[in-house]
Amino acid sequence: MKLQPGLRSQAQSLTEAMVEFYLASQKRFTPDLHAHYIYSPRELSRWIRALHQALQAAEGMSLEQLMRLWVHEGLRLFADRLVERHEVDWTNKALDEVVMKYFPNLDPAALVRPILFSNWLSKDYVPVAREELRDYVKAKLKVFYEEELDVPLVVFDEVLEHILRIDRVFRQPQGHALLIGVSGGGKTVLSRFVAWMNGLSIFTIKVNNRYTPEDFDSDLRAVMKRAGCADEKICFIFDESNVLESSFLERMNTLLASGDVPGLFEGDEYVALMHLCKEVDVPPSYAFIQRFSPLSLIFLNLLGKYRR
Repeated sequence: MKLQPGLRSQAQSLTEAMVEFYLASQKRFTPDLHAHYIYSPRELSRWIRALHQALQAAEGMSLEQLMRLWVHEGLRLFADRLVERHEVDWTNKALDEVVMKYFPNLDPAALVRPILFSNWLSKDYVPVAREELRDYVKAKLKVFYEEELDVPLVVFDEVLEHILRIDRVFRQPQGHALLIGVSGGGKTVLSRFVAWMNGLSIFTIKVNNRYTPEDFDSDLRAVMKRAGCADEKICFIFDESNVLESSFLERMNTLLASGDVPGLFEGDEYVALMHLCKEVDVPPSYAFIQRFSPLSLIFLNLLGKYRR
C-alpha cells in the first residue's frame, strides 16, 4: 500500500478481509465437492501480486476503486474455478459481505457488477465499460479475421468476460488456465485471439499415430528454449486430444509446479543448452527455465482426465 499513500491506513482492514474470505471459501468448497477445489495460501499470494501490479500503474486511487479492483481479482481467483451457478453466487455475496464488514462507510453501489478491468483501452490496468470494450474488441476481431483466422465470433457479454479472463492469465508470470466447455464452443479461437492481441506466438504439438513421449519431450525442449533463451512470448495451447499418454500430463504438471521437467535436458541436449545460455547472457544453470514469464499455458478440456 506504499504505492498509494492515501490508502495506507486501509492496509490492515484489507489484509483481514482477504484472510477471512479465503478461509470461508476454503471451508465452503472442498475436494469432496469437486477434485479441483483445493485452496492454499498461494491464493493470497496471487491476490496480493495482482493488486500490486495494478497499484503500480495507478497514479491515484480512491477507496471505491481499490475495492472494485479487490473484488475483481478475488472473483478471478475464486469464482472462476467454480462449477455450479449457486457457488458463484455464494462467492459474489460473500465478497460483498466481507467488504461491507471491514469497510462499512463504502457506498454499496461501488460493488455493482459487472466489474471489468483491462489495459486495452488505456496504458494502465483500469476499470472499463462493457460497451466501450465491446466496440474495441469487435474492431480488433475484424483485423484478426483478416490476418490470422477466418472464424466468426459473436461478441456477447460472456465472451467479453472470457476474453478478459484469458488476458489476465497472460499478464501473470507463468500464467496458466484450464478451459472447459463443449467442443466448438470457441475456447481455442478465444485463446488464439487474446494471444494475438498480446503479441504472443502460438505453440501446439502436432500429434499423429506415431507420436511418442520422446517426440513430446523434444517439443517441450524446443518451446522452453524459445521462451527461456530467446525470451519469446509464447502461448502453449494443450488440447485434450494431445494427451496420448498419462506421462504427457505428468510432464506438464511438473512444468507448472516448478518450471522444470527433470531429465529433459541431458547429454548433448544439456551441452547445447549451456551454449545457448552463454550466447544470450543467461546464467549457465538450469535455473534459466524459471524465466518462464513469456510462456503461458492454456489447457483445453483436461479436467476430466485429471480426475481420472
